[in-house]
Amino acid sequence: MSSSKVTIKDVAKRAGVSIATVSRYLNNPSSIKKENRTKVDEAVKELHYHPLIFAQRLAGGKLNTFGLIIPGYEGIFYSFYALEIIRGIAANLDKEGIDLHLHIFWNKDNFNTSLVEGVIFADIIGNEKQLKRLIREQVPLVVINRKVTDHEVSFVTIDNFKGAYEATEFLAHHRHKKIAHLAGDLRVQCAQERLDGYKAALEKNKIEIRKEYIKITNFSRRETRERLEELFSLKEAPTALFCCSDEVAQEVLNFAEERKLSIPKDLSVVGFDDNHLLAYGNLLLTTVRQPLIKMASTSIQILKDIVEKKIPPQKVVLGPELVIRDTVGFL
Repeated sequence: MSSSKVTIKDVAKRAGVSIATVSRYLNNPSSIKKENRTKVDEAVKELHYHPLIFAQRLAGGKLNTFGLIIPGYEGIFYSFYALEIIRGIAANLDKEGIDLHLHIFWNKDNFNTSLVEGVIFADIIGNEKQLKRLIREQVPLVVINRKVTDHEVSFVTIDNFKGAYEATEFLAHHRHKKIAHLAGDLRVQCAQERLDGYKAALEKNKIEIRKEYIKITNFSRRETRERLEELFSLKEAPTALFCCSDEVAQEVLNFAEERKLSIPKDLSVVGFDDNHLLAYGNLLLTTVRQPLIKMASTSIQILKDIVEKKIPPQKVVLGPELVIRDTVGFL
């Protein structure tokens, strides 16, 4: 008999015990009599039986696997945020001896919870129903990059409002009055919080909030280019840009080079992320550092504690850091 076709029923028959006894043997051998334990042990070896993880799950066994769910979106495979989160989660799980099951959500909830002991959501964008389903199924979970207020679940995020506020105020302190914001997809909580922080800093510094200076890029470099064309066709073009991400800021730098705009003499730029690829070269980007690796490691520790210790929901907000480099100048 092929070992891949051997079932728990076959083991029970060979050992002369009940299926329930075999199940207890697989999950807690000491819970059955020594005589039966010896019989089952011999049957398992004779039949070369390897329990399926699905069966282990149903029997209450430990899978030692965490799931990471990332909402799919344009450019996900080039996204600094997505790649850094995957890298951070994978590296920290490896240290803990836990396997990673990666799932990208593309408008269809087909995530199989029987494969994992717990789940980390990299964000909730269009997959709110998926989150609700896992909550109903009582799957241990942690959400990162989003404050969840409508459900009692754990989350780890950063203070996006503060980061945006400090970035915009830094531009204001350099005497800029015409500060535009290239915003992300406002369905995403962090993008809305960054827009709110930008507006609050302008109000604090008594700078007019101009609707034409707020452009939605959806974190897309293609849309960034289109929005930049609109901004620099205005009668009063901005002298400074606060960008929702470093990728968007990179497109601004490309645009400026093509337009022969000197940075920071003609245009000041601040990003958000601290993408290490933009920390090298002749022109280093001033940006807001968000601790993505710490966010990943914190979420894993919380999820482990939920699985092993049944702790209540944890709500963690990490602090950002303004990293001052070359792309902001005084007017």
